[in-house]
Amino acid sequence: MRTLLALLLAPVASFAAEPKIILEEKFDRELSKDWFWGLGTWSAKDGVLRGFESGARRHGPVKVHKLPLKDGIVEADFRLIGKASFAGIIFNGSQERGHICHLVMTTKELRILAHPKKGENKELAKVPALLPTETWHHVRIVFNGDKLEATVDDQVIRAAAPCIAEEKLTFGLGGDSGGPTGEQAGALEFRRLRVTSTTP
Repeated sequence: MRTLLALLLAPVASFAAEPKIILEEKFDRELSKDWFWGLGTWSAKDGVLRGFESGARRHGPVKVHKLPLKDGIVEADFRLIGKASFAGIIFNGSQERGHICHLVMTTKELRILAHPKKGENKELAKVPALLPTETWHHVRIVFNGDKLEATVDDQVIRAAAPCIAEEKLTFGLGGDSGGPTGEQAGALEFRRLRVTSTTP
């Protein structure tokens, strides 16, 4: 009887652990309300999300999306245009918690930053990389418990920290687009965004 019960339950457990796509953005239409906050000017057109710094506030462009995630995979293509120096993907907790972790992808290196508590920054890892501007690059971020592994083109960076295991409630796409003169300076572009949950 126990053997029969185990056989009956096994497929259910296996199915529950299957990866599930929870977000897939084609950027071929106006952004949904789940993209709820941002800095700079952003537009989605012809399969590309494009952002650049604008306005009086000196801060690179960032666009934030609501999406609860613990373990999972985040994938996208990105491109640095003009004087843009880096693209980043940042993961946040609640408004009270603030940032959790951040992957920074510059023209010369990759960095993983952790935020063990609100207002605290800690660099967990840094590796050299070659990411020329005007070229599409692919990023794949894997969250597994307290571990984060990111692959950008063929370069891999890994880190671990307790805060990485926290539930991420939002994430942001952004970086430095080259300065406050808007598109004259540069822009950040993203496409083919997909988020898969692997939490059982």
